[in-house]
Amino acid sequence: MKVFRDPVHDIINFDKVQENYILDLIDSKEMQRLRRIRQLGLSSYTYPGAEHSRFAHSLGTAFLMKRVIERLQRVRGKQEKQWLQEIFDNQDLVLCSALLHDIGHGPFSHAIEDVMGVKHEVWTMQIINNPDTEVHELLETYKPGFAKEVADVIARVHPCEMVVKLLSSQLDVDRFDYLLRDSLMTGVGYGKFDLEWMINTLTIGQVDGVPEIGLNLDKGLSIAEDFVVARYYMYKHVYFHKTTRSAEIITRKILNRAKELIISKEMECPPYLDVLFLSKPEDKEKFLPSYLELDDNILWHWFHQWVNSNDKLLSNLCDKLLNRKLLKSRDISGINVVNLISHLKVLEKPPYGDFIAVDNPSTSSYKDPYISKRTRSETDDIEKDKEQREATEQIFLFDTSKKHFELARKSPIIFAIRDQTIEQQRLYYPVELQETVDTLLK
Repeated sequence: MKVFRDPVHDIINFDKVQENYILDLIDSKEMQRLRRIRQLGLSSYTYPGAEHSRFAHSLGTAFLMKRVIERLQRVRGKQEKQWLQEIFDNQDLVLCSALLHDIGHGPFSHAIEDVMGVKHEVWTMQIINNPDTEVHELLETYKPGFAKEVADVIARVHPCEMVVKLLSSQLDVDRFDYLLRDSLMTGVGYGKFDLEWMINTLTIGQVDGVPEIGLNLDKGLSIAEDFVVARYYMYKHVYFHKTTRSAEIITRKILNRAKELIISKEMECPPYLDVLFLSKPEDKEKFLPSYLELDDNILWHWFHQWVNSNDKLLSNLCDKLLNRKLLKSRDISGINVVNLISHLKVLEKPPYGDFIAVDNPSTSSYKDPYISKRTRSETDDIEKDKEQREATEQIFLFDTSKKHFELARKSPIIFAIRDQTIEQQRLYYPVELQETVDTLLK
């Protein structure tokens, strides 16, 4: 048995014989790269303990998938066992998908996605399906065609919907792990919930003739509420924190300024950063080797180099990030942004204009249907051309007769959250403009 010590799950273990394919994938070059990428990007500027890696999260997710399957194997009832057989038959597929689901993330993931115009999910597909990667070779050695199956599960297009939903739904192991891990490492209490009881209350039933993993109604209602409320507050107070967003805005401005200088040939493109500054979305396969070299350390190295750049804007931005001279912010929710910007026209000129930004985290890549007003049909329309389905937005509860209830219909708390959006539009600006902004917003 291979054992890992983990701050969230204590002991993570995988059998060296029966689960050797998992251990081989863990040792792959592409997985080891995730040790050098922080799970929460720049959140350590707000919460100093948030230094944990995407590798640790991926390991925890795979282990939780293993635990969930073990729990489902104890479900009684002939019909229930028949519904679950598809999951048991695909246990290797489910575990591999859980381990590799974040393998396409890059450093400061959401900032570099904006610069490149390519989402991390696309890179995940590239890494798994590209025959030149160790991950692909290991998957195909295990079983021909297995790489595509794993990619299909992560992309939410695999025909076995129950397998997909264990990894991508409102009630999935990915969310179980990152809530507990992010809560622990940031030092906040918002993301905590009773994981042991959550796993204990898992069950299966049918919804509109389709088997669904859900929770026992009597035992699971409270833990389901805790789980969703935990996510609500983690988004509000951690993932959308104004200080973290300020650091992300500066990082994005650094990368965009560097891109401008490189494209205009005023600065040479550093090694491996060609994927950031010179690639196009259709060139992703060509630039995959460069992308796989990117990690936090490489970008921090160039931020340190660029602080001495002859370009004053790039130098100033890097200085702000490296020395935590972050932008100040003001809540401008409910204010006419067009009118506000028109009053700030005078400030758009150097030296201040390049440091002003309006940010609305509800428009970021963080998505959670429980805290947005999208309906299922609206989400389907948005996702039509993205080659992957949106995560299922419903948690189902089953009573002793296997009658199903959607969580928001049973819980006034969750129903209230579904009707709200976490939307705090903020104006970011240099500290030197504090008095001017205060005057404008009076």
